Amino acid sequence: MKDRQAGMDAVHSGDRVLEGVSRPKVPPIYASSVFSFDSLSDLDSVFDHEKPGYIYARMGHPNASLLEETMSALEGTDSALVFSSGMAAITTAFLTALRPGDQVIADRVLYGGSFSFLDGFLRDWGVSVELVDTLDHDQVREALCPKTRVIYLETISNPLMGVADLPVLAEIAASAGAMLFVDNTFASPAICRPSSMGAHVVIHSLTKYINGHSDVTGGALAGSGEFVAEASRLRSMMGGSMSPFDAWLVQRGIRTLHLRMAAHSANALQIARTLERHPLVERVEYPGLERHPSYGTARKVLEGGFGGMLSFEIRGGERAAARFVDGLRLVELVPSLASISTTISHPAKTSHRSLSEVQRRESGISDGLIRLSAGIEPVEAVLEDLLQALDGISGE
Repeated sequence: MKDRQAGMDAVHSGDRVLEGVSRPKVPPIYASSVFSFDSLSDLDSVFDHEKPGYIYARMGHPNASLLEETMSALEGTDSALVFSSGMAAITTAFLTALRPGDQVIADRVLYGGSFSFLDGFLRDWGVSVELVDTLDHDQVREALCPKTRVIYLETISNPLMGVADLPVLAEIAASAGAMLFVDNTFASPAICRPSSMGAHVVIHSLTKYINGHSDVTGGALAGSGEFVAEASRLRSMMGGSMSPFDAWLVQRGIRTLHLRMAAHSANALQIARTLERHPLVERVEYPGLERHPSYGTARKVLEGGFGGMLSFEIRGGERAAARFVDGLRLVELVPSLASISTTISHPAKTSHRSLSEVQRRESGISDGLIRLSAGIEPVEAVLEDLLQALDGISGE
């Protein structure tokens, strides 16, 4: 009898939601994978969207809803949807909008995962993919056809930091009855809101600036209520949902986004100006530099800074780049970006490794190119480390 009672107490006690006149300052983590109902009629009502509620975490949960509310507010859209990764958000957005026989026009300089999905999966699925330089608006217009459904680009391109003229591209998309998809990961809504300039769908890797602490993998898309509802059905079917704990972590990180982006941008600009004066640096790609081809456009579409990402090419190719990496003492080699500490990566060997040598060359990604993610620490120590590593190359 005692064993039975102990078993009943262990299983059935302590599982109610505690109520009171106070509430937690920070929303709790809803770790439950499934939700309870008092009646079959309530179950039907939630399934049929007649009453609010949750059923199964793959279909949605409170932490995801709270984060989606925040992302929608930040991007100025009707709705938003969060995912287990940035690529889950990207692939779901395209599969929601496209059918075999449709056409996509995309920038030829993109994150390698996005490029591989477009150039590989979508082509194999029967979608026509035209890769152009979206900074050249005539190329975009010439690629349009009656089957164009999506124009896709990054607010700030990875890894060459070209800035898209979003209002002009939105007009071009509208002229063809197409949707403008913008990956806003490098900019973040702290310095750019593409929907205010005509973008239909805004995509993020939440892993990067939105979370900002290198402890979460996630993605998001934001757009109209109709588009997001259709994407939600596909997300539930394909299983790309975000976990409650990851959603909670991103919600925590997002609170300091505006402060972090100001610091990232200020540090990146100082690093870029220092590197462009170094004799071993062939070129620096940062839209905050007056000589950068996108400087004028960046002043038009970015507010409060030019972002925390830059890239620079070291004279001497891969061998010199490898010596530079080996010589760093503070700045770490990390195949990602947007952490609070300054990091570097080698695009040809990480983010764009899936591209062929010819494709990388056509995109301007050389073996000597280093991508730098400026952190928020005091920039003087970072500059000292970068310069001593460059001096180490010249001293050999």
